[in-house]
Amino acid sequence: MWTVLAHVRRRRVERRRRVLNTARLEMERATAITARKREAVERHHARRGEILAACASGDGAALLWRIALQKHVDGRAALVDALSNALNAEQVAEAKLAASSHALQREMRGEEDARARVRRLKKERQNHDDSDD
Repeated sequence: MWTVLAHVRRRRVERRRRVLNTARLEMERATAITARKREAVERHHARRGEILAACASGDGAALLWRIALQKHVDGRAALVDALSNALNAEQVAEAKLAASSHALQREMRGEEDARARVRRLKKERQNHDDSDD
């Protein structure tokens, strides 16, 4: 019975490893998305300075640049929201990764316990067989 349980535990460990690997990939993707969103906000902020400089030029196009500035400012909220969503997704992925790691460790302890019992039973059986001789 313990041999079967050890086999089942080994399968569960393999499954948990696959889940952990998937969680790692999700975490990497979420981190990359967050980095891209952060860069977009930074680029947006850098562009704002350029538009402000053009607004202060004093020529006839300054009015057009002020309109462009207003549109630019309006677009910031969408970028910040996207970054916030990406950060939330990254936190969720991190929590899944931690839970997957914990589950794998738990299964590994169970597998090791089952294997130790199998070894102990085999040793006892071997000792018992040797004493019968």
